[in-house]
Parts: sequence; structure tokens; C-alpha cells
Amino acid sequence: MRIGIGVHHRRLDAACLRPDGTLSTHSVPSTEEAIDSALDRLLSGIGTARDPVRSIAFDLSEVLRRSDHLPLTVVRIAPRPPIDPGDEPGVGEAPILHVRGGHTTLGEELAPFDSAGFREASARIPAGSRVVITSAGALVNPAHELAAGEILLERPGALSVSFSHAFDSNSFATRERTAVLNSALLPDAEALSTALTLVAGRHHPDARLSVTRNDGGRVPLSRLPDAPVHSAFSGSPIEFIGAAALCGLDDGDLVLAADDGLRLGTLRFGAAVVVPQLRWDGARLDTQTAHLVPAGEILLGGRSPAPRIVRARGAGLPDWLDTSDLVETDIDLRALGAVCAPLTDWAVDIVGAGSAAEMAHELQAAEARVRTRLAAFGALPSTVRILESRFTATTYEHARVVSVRVHGVAGEPAGALLAEGRPSRATER
Repeated sequence: MRIGIGVHHRRLDAACLRPDGTLSTHSVPSTEEAIDSALDRLLSGIGTARDPVRSIAFDLSEVLRRSDHLPLTVVRIAPRPPIDPGDEPGVGEAPILHVRGGHTTLGEELAPFDSAGFREASARIPAGSRVVITSAGALVNPAHELAAGEILLERPGALSVSFSHAFDSNSFATRERTAVLNSALLPDAEALSTALTLVAGRHHPDARLSVTRNDGGRVPLSRLPDAPVHSAFSGSPIEFIGAAALCGLDDGDLVLAADDGLRLGTLRFGAAVVVPQLRWDGARLDTQTAHLVPAGEILLGGRSPAPRIVRARGAGLPDWLDTSDLVETDIDLRALGAVCAPLTDWAVDIVGAGSAAEMAHELQAAEARVRTRLAAFGALPSTVRILESRFTATTYEHARVVSVRVHGVAGEPAGALLAEGRPSRATER
């Protein structure tokens, strides 16, 4: 049996999927401060020796909190600081340390790293601060970011250090912005991961634990503390996957009617179609996310065939919407989506390739890395599907520098998991 759990501020909802495709649901009240206690009560009534729990997937997007109260310092490594400081993008009220250094898109050093100057400047960073380090060219050569991190480790006061090269964008600003938000999510992600692992381990020690992602998939829960930003916005994508499973859709368009209106998305081979960046507070974040857009009358009017429509509990429908192919549900779609979401992994790299043979080699190597990681996550190799494998040019960059982008998923398509018929409901405890 597989379990998907939608963790909300005031309740935990669970969807239990058995090997025959039948589904049951459970719910317990909760508070944000007692998620582990609520999970303990929820899991105490799920699973038996004859029907053991093999996997548990959590959607934590509603309860992942930012720790913005911790002081933040941003380190920017480049050949020179901006000529006009007034044109420099700020990061709230966080101080910015400029350090000489950086690399080209081929990984060649633009300027030597000013280790002495940074060591002197970093002494003014308050103990207990979050520090985000971003260097020009770090996506190809992170040496200067790592050198700055080593200097910070020499400090007697504990610091939380994040590196922008952990993210895949070739935009300096996008990598930095993503790393800043990720660093604010780390303390809560670490606490949640530890608490959920301990509680789930007491009840179902053999179950594989995973967490949902913004792309509509899931990864092992142990990866949450590394990059929680990839799970912080997973709610809508996972609801979309749950809606697709409910109406048995593997390929095509789907409209989800929820509390926040109508959202249109597309599925291919049982997984959501994604875009490489997410817009948050008017700016871009470097995280693969399901491509869901507000669905108005003009957008839906000319589509043929008409998209499937799923209406979540409590959602309204506009008068102009054709509801002849409507599925209504009062199931928590985050819990259902979590249990049906495929394992997912990405390889997004900037590489140098001067010929078609070199490009083919880089693409094959990236696909092999994705397949290997998915197998390490617990997927059967025979269920791994490469949904996207391509090169893209890096605008205004060196002619030999290209971006490799590979997306792999593992597991059965979401639309094929549920047996026909309505799921059974468990009473709230």
C-alpha cells in the first residue's frame, strides 16, 4: 500500500492506494506546531501485516515556513562591483559584500579571487547569519564560491552558508534570488524532515519516504533539507496530478477548479508539462514547475478536444464553462496527488560541446545520471521514462556553450493508478 499525505495548517489528509487500485481516505485535525503528533495519530490506524505500507509521500508546501528573522548577508563575486551602486539590485535590507573574482562560461578565471579582502570583510558578518554566495560563472566553475565558503568555515561563530551554483540558471540574479529564498526555508525543512522521518519510521520502518516537488513529482524526503525551494510551491502542481489521477487522464489538457479559481495544465505520458522557472513576487526563481495558467473563457473557448474538468470541494464554477465532462470530488487532491505523483529527477547543466558527437555524448551522460538517480530513489529501472532530453542555446554566450536539459520520471502514469469507482471514506479521528 502507498500513502499520500497532504499536510495542512489545521489537518492532515491521507489517501491510501492499494495494489489493486482501490483508494481510501483518512483525516485528522492538526495544528502547525504539532504536525508530528497528528501524523502519529494518522498512521496508527493505517497499514496491517497483510497490507503493509511500502511508501509514504508528503506534500509540505502549505507548512514550509521562511525563517526571515535570521540576519542575511549576500556575497557577490565578480571582476568588479557595479559602476553605479544605485543600479544594483538589492536583497531587502541585507548588506552586500563585493569580492573580486569570477569565471567565464567556459570556466576560465576572469579575475583572481580576492581571498584576503574577503577574509577581512567577512569578519563583520554577525554570528548566526545566513550567507548566500553568488559568483559569476559559478554554474560552470564554482571554485570561487567554494573558496569563499571555506573562509567562512574558519569563523568561530556558526553561519548558514548557501551557494548559488546549487541551482541551474545561467542568470546570476535568478540563482542568487533562489538561493536566498532556499536559505530562509532550510531551518524549517530540516526540522520537518527529521520529525516526519522519526514518526513514520516508528509505524512503518520499511516504507520509503518522499516529498512532493514543484514539477508535480516527488523525491526522497531526505533531499528536502538540501533544496526545500523545490517543494515550497508544490501544492497546485500536486493537486493537478491528483485531479488527473481521479479522471484517469495521462495525456491532454485538464482544468482544475479550486478555491483560487480555474487552472489549466497539460499532461504528457502521465506527468505534468513543466517550465524551467517559477515567478514569485514578480521575479523568477530557478525551479522546475508544472505549467499551470489561469483559465479564462477566451483561453478555453477554442480548444478541441475540450479539456477535462475536475472540481475540488467548495470550488465555484463560472456560468460560461461547459461542464458536460465534469468530475467532482471532496477528496483532498494534495493527498491524492502525493500518492500518485511519479518519482522525478532533472539534469540541467551548462557544457562545452564543439561537435555533434560531443553534444550526443553529453546528452547520453545526462540521461544516464538521471536514470541512475531514479534507481537510487527506489524506482524499478524498467519504469523510468525520459520525458525531455535536449540542448538549448545559451543566449549571448560562447558559441560552444550549450545547456543540457533532461527530465526523467519513474513509476506508473498517474492516470492509470486508480481502479474505477469512488474511493471509500474513513471517519475523521
